Parts: sequence; C-alpha cells; structure tokens
Amino acid sequence: MKKVLAGLAAGALAMGIFASTSFAAVTVDESGNGFVGKGDVQQALGWNNAQLQKNAESLLFTYETVTAYEVTVEWITGEGTKGEKKHIVEHKHTANLSATVDYNARKSNQFTGFYLNGHKDAFEGKQPAVGDEYPGKSGHIVTSVELVSSTSTLYVNGVALQ
Repeated sequence: MKKVLAGLAAGALAMGIFASTSFAAVTVDESGNGFVGKGDVQQALGWNNAQLQKNAESLLFTYETVTAYEVTVEWITGEGTKGEKKHIVEHKHTANLSATVDYNARKSNQFTGFYLNGHKDAFEGKQPAVGDEYPGKSGHIVTSVELVSSTSTLYVNGVALQ
C-alpha cells in the first residue's frame, strides 16, 4: 500500500512539474518592454530548436493595441432641433518592437528568449476627445468619450503569441 501511495504521489508531483512548465513566459508592458521565452516563439511559429537558433536574429516583434470608445455627439439641425447619437469608435495601433536575443553562454550559446526593449516607432493616431468634430467635417461635436475596452496582443513575425 505504501508503494502504491508513494507511486501516486510521485506521479502527481511529476504531473505538477509538467503542468507548470507549460505556462507562457511572455511579459510585455504597453511601452513595449518585456521578455518572451524561446518556447513561446517556437510554439507560435511551429519551429524546432534548430530553426529558432538559425532565425532568432531576424524575428520581428510587434505590439498591437485595440481600444474601443463610446463617443456621444450632438448637433443642431437646420430647423434648430438638437440631435444626439452614440457611436462605438475603435482605434487600432501597431508598433514594431526592438528586441535582443537572450542566450545561455554555458550551453553553446543556446537562445533562451528575447528581451523586448520598447517601441521602435511611436503609436500614432488621435484618440477621440470632447470638442472634436466627429465623424470628419460632419458638424457633429463630441460631448462625451467613455472607454469601453482595450486589448493588447504581442506578435512575432505576424503570429500572435498566446
């Protein structure tokens, strides 16, 4: 009985260790700084270790943010009637990230991941603001802006990292 329990405990421990290694090693903040483990890149691109070692220096990391706002606009019609409408306005921003390869010199310079060193280019685009005319030159004036949602995704060579 003790051998069975010891075997079950060892098996549970092994499964716990195996499960804990499957978590992603991706951390990145909105300024584009962070770290991506090599396993996450390999999984996203379907590469083995040799393919990653060969192509690591040429990978392109990009950071995309999609933000949705509820924008309320008001206008006065030709007859002097006040109109009001709410719109959901979505803004998408993408920036290339600067990255350096992290490697373990004790293991024949095997790459272990990538340090993300911030945006190479700035996010561009104007967020909606009270007082703006929206859409375009419509004569409709923004009276309120409320953040609805915001999501960010990190990509390597155009493939999302999970």
